[in-house]
This record gives sequence, structure tokens and C-alpha cells, in this order.
Amino acid sequence: MTQDDGLVLRRGATSSSYAANDSRFSLANKMHGQYFQLYYSRFRALAPRVRDACSEAFGSSVPQRTVLELVEGERCVVIGTLYKDMRLKPVILDEYVKDYDKSAVKTLEKYTAEDDRLELEDDSARLKLVNIDAAPFITGVVVGCVGKAVKGDFVVEDTVVFAPANVQAKPKSADGSEASFVCLVSGFEIGEDDSDATVRNQMFVDYITGVGGDDDDVRASGKICRVIVAGGVLKQTLASADDAAAAKQQTNGSTDANGAVAAAAARSRPLKELDMMLTELVSAVPVDVMSGKSDPSNQAMPQQPLHPVYFPEASRYEHTLHTVTNPHDFTVNQTAFLGTSGQNVADVMKFSDIGDENVSFIGDDAAKRAVAALSATLRWQHIAPSAPDTLACYPFKDRDPFVMETTPHVYFAGCQEAFGYERVTHPNGGETVVISVPKFSTTGTVVLVNTSTLEVFPLTFEC
Repeated sequence: MTQDDGLVLRRGATSSSYAANDSRFSLANKMHGQYFQLYYSRFRALAPRVRDACSEAFGSSVPQRTVLELVEGERCVVIGTLYKDMRLKPVILDEYVKDYDKSAVKTLEKYTAEDDRLELEDDSARLKLVNIDAAPFITGVVVGCVGKAVKGDFVVEDTVVFAPANVQAKPKSADGSEASFVCLVSGFEIGEDDSDATVRNQMFVDYITGVGGDDDDVRASGKICRVIVAGGVLKQTLASADDAAAAKQQTNGSTDANGAVAAAAARSRPLKELDMMLTELVSAVPVDVMSGKSDPSNQAMPQQPLHPVYFPEASRYEHTLHTVTNPHDFTVNQTAFLGTSGQNVADVMKFSDIGDENVSFIGDDAAKRAVAALSATLRWQHIAPSAPDTLACYPFKDRDPFVMETTPHVYFAGCQEAFGYERVTHPNGGETVVISVPKFSTTGTVVLVNTSTLEVFPLTFEC
């Protein structure tokens, strides 16, 4: 755990208490497990919550059975981990099949089909589920099903997940205390020669540091106590094709040492630009930089912090620049935040047909499905249930770090198409604000969260 208290910064930003709780996402100890151990840890952690929810939903008169204890025709509850059998889902082992044609493989936006089906597995056996819509589910979700065993299958009447764990009461701010905000931003995607993007980035920096805008803007920015960069700081590759072509042109097409130097300079340009940008930000306010899919970090979840060597200037502000894991679990002014750089949401949308018709939603319609997917993972109490099936992750041996042990007040995902949010009210009290944080490179939008009231405000920078 790291903590900053009452930091005094260049522009006199609002002071705040802060604690990072990312230790469970650390890869300090080498991973030597098998993936079945990860699933086993997940089931052991979440099954008791499902049992309690099933008892409350169906009463003690309905027995709870393991798969091997099922009796033909008996109405009962069975609890396990879902496996979604999908005809269109890519299978990595196909690459080792004789005459495999990789060029013939199609990359789809979604891999769902009408004939997808579900199976349920506990620590004793697996069985096929029937009379259940597979569309809104994905592999890895722990659920309870009530129904009857019929000819080796389980005919489902209803399904139950569980009430969120340890929902914390939102602390009330003292009367007369000054409001403070956490700024969520993602997807700068630095690495292309885009003059509009450069201008927007500088407008954002000027706003945060208090050197841009009128007096009202300066007062408003002074209430921002922390900036969270939720991944996507660089483009997919550090050197674009245009950079490589430019480097080749500078050396008349030569491949000698001078050409290598020019190519290296082209590759390092986005990093230098990012370092300069972060240096200005961290001189004014604490900044947490999360790793993202396009950033120079490990690609399997959980992603580890970006190395400080990428930011030689910004790293000099060691008390205000924090490179952190993805996911990132932290607390600001007793408000619990949990967020990712968006890979979990993208994977849920790719392998399910979660709808958005029941979402109590505010924002851009383009963000509805992302918010619905993120809300689903909140209900399932698991940040990335599709890992390791369709989302790469490390084979943790003794735990599943993605299980939610506590329920956050704010749950967000970065690098999304658009801004939107909903307030999820929990059955046992409390609420969570679920936020889709859009890519800044395409929308120019950041999200401000009031740490006292949990109010959410989008802020858009336009050239």
C-alpha cells in the first residue's frame, strides 16, 4: 500500500488522502500454477456468496446439490462455474492442426451465435444446462441455478448470482468542506502526427495545471485532487510506418548506423512527448498512470506498472507520479475506486450479447453497451471473468486476484468509445457508479468524479 496525505503542489491543488491497494495484482512472485487452479480459487471464493443468495431467493426447502449429487427429477439448486460452448470462438490449438490456413481465419467484432450453449462445472463434475439463454453470459461466471436434472442435463428455472460483497457506506463530507474531484482520462494514444490531438492534449494539461482558461476554470481545476490515466497513453506501436519512412528518407534509404539512429529517434519521439506531458501534469497534481493494451507493458492481465525509465523527466516527481497496475484499486478521501484500462469490457462485449435495454444510463448512447458489460462484471463480482478463457492472464496458483473482495463506490473502464455511466443500487444498501471513460484522442472528453457526492461530470476539450 502506498499513501499520500496533504501534498502541496505547484498550483495549490486540493489536498486529499490516498491509498493504493494493488498488491494482489503484483507479479513479484513468479507464476508457476496451472489455470485450473485459478478457476478453483475463483469457485472457492465466490461459491459461498452464491449459496447465501440462493438460500435467500429460494428458501431452505430447496436443497443445494453438487453435480454428482443430483437426483433425477428433484427440484434443487446447483452451483458452479459457467462454460460457454461457442462455435465461432477462436481455438488457439487450431494453429497446430495440419493444413491450418491462418489467412482464412476471420476476426469478428462478436463471436456469439444462436447455437451457443452453457455448461456448469463445480469441483466434482460438469453438466449441460438447458432452458437457459446463453447470450448474456460468458465463460468463468460463478452462478447458482435452480431446476431439475432430466436425462443427464439440468433444466434451468432460474439463475442467481450474488449480492455484492462488503458494500461500504459512503462517508459524508464535513459541512463546509471544499469539494474535491478525481479526473479520469484515457486513450491519449500519442504517436501520430495529429495537430488537433496535440492541441487538445495541451488544452487538457493547461486546464489541470491552472494556466489555461478564465478565473472560473482555474478555480474549478484547483478542486481536482488526482488524475487517473486509465491506459492507452501510446499508439499500438511506438514507431508508425510514417516514422519509419521518414527515418529512411532522412538517410537516403541507407541502413547504416545513421539510419539506425534516425529510426531509434522516430521510435522514441512519442515517449518523449508523453514524458513532457506527464511532467507538466505531475508538477501540479498527483497522477496515476495505468498500463493499457497499446502500452509497453506485459499484455496478459494483470498488467504491471510502466517502467519509470520511460519517463526520465516526470519520474523526478517521485511523490506525484505513480505508475500503477491494470486493474487499479485505490481510495481517495475514503471513496473506493476500482478500474481497468478496458480490456475486460471489450472481451465481455465480444463474447456475449449483453443488452443495454435495462440500463439506467446517462451519457452517449454509444457507451450503453460498455456500461452494461461493466455493470455485469460488478454483479458477477469479478473484474475479468473471461480470463483466462478468452482474455489472457497469468496462472495464479493460490488466488484469483480479479475476485472483488469489496465493492467499490466508483467502478470504471478506460479506452471506451464514448462517455456514459449508471448508478447501480445494491440490494443490501449502498451504490456504485459505473463509468465508461472514453478515449481522449477521439472524443477530447475526460470525466470528473466528486469524491463526496459521487456526482459525475464529463468535460470536453475542443480545438
